[in-house]
Amino acid sequence: METNRTKMMLVAIVVCLFAVGMAGLLNFFKYRSIAERILQERLVLSGQLVENNIQASLALGMSFSDIGTLPGALERERGTDSMILSIDVFDDEGKLLYSTDRLRLTRPVPARWLDAARRSGGSDWFVRDGTDSAAANNVKNSFGLTIGHVVVRYSDNEFKATTNAVAGTLALQTLLVFLGAAALASFALLAVLNRLSSQVATVSTALRSGDPLAPSIRKGPFGRALRRYIESVRNAETEIGMLRGKLAQGEKR
Repeated sequence: METNRTKMMLVAIVVCLFAVGMAGLLNFFKYRSIAERILQERLVLSGQLVENNIQASLALGMSFSDIGTLPGALERERGTDSMILSIDVFDDEGKLLYSTDRLRLTRPVPARWLDAARRSGGSDWFVRDGTDSAAANNVKNSFGLTIGHVVVRYSDNEFKATTNAVAGTLALQTLLVFLGAAALASFALLAVLNRLSSQVATVSTALRSGDPLAPSIRKGPFGRALRRYIESVRNAETEIGMLRGKLAQGEKR
C-alpha cells in the first residue's frame, strides 16, 4: 500500500506540473501575440496620422519633397510613444526625405525596408530587424499611385526584452501555482488514501472475525459489497451441502 501511495502521489504531482505548465505557456504565447498586435496597431496609427498630414499638404498643392511643416509634425508624433525610435519618410525611389533622426538623413534607407516596400503591393508593411524594425504606411497621390512611405521605426530588441521580463514573471507565478496545486493535491490524496486504508483494514479484520457483517462494517463504503459477498458464499455453501447430501443418498442406494 505504501508503494502504491508513493506512485499515486508522483502521478498527481506530474499531472499538476503538466496542467499548470501548459497553462503558463498558453498565457505567455497569448500575451506575446496580443502585445505584438497592440504594438503594431499603435505604430500603424502613428504612421496614419503622419500620412494624413502629408495628404493634407499635397491637397494644398505642396510638393511631396518640400513640405515645410512635416518635420515638426514628425517630432510631435514621435514623442507620443516611447517605443518609437524615429519616424522616416522616403519616396518611391528609396530616397529618404524626412526623418526625426538627423543622422539617418545622411544614410541610405535600409535594404530590408526597400525590399519590403517593393513586395508590399501597395499595402502597409512590417519589418522585424532589431533596431531597424518598422511599421510602414504607404503614401499615395490623388491617382492612387504610391509616391512614398511613412516608416515608424522601433526596437524589436526592446520589445523582446519587455516580453522576456513578462515571461520571467509568468514563470515565477506558474511555479508558485504549481507548488500550491501539488501540495494541495498531495494532501487531498493522502487524506483519501488514509481513509481508504483504514476502511480496508477494518474490512480485513471483520473478515477474520466471527461477525463480518457487524453494524460498523455495514455502514461503511464496502458494506453493501461485503454483504453480497457473504450472502453469495453462504448460498454456495448451502448448495454444496445439498449436493453432498444427494450424493451420499445415491451411494447408499
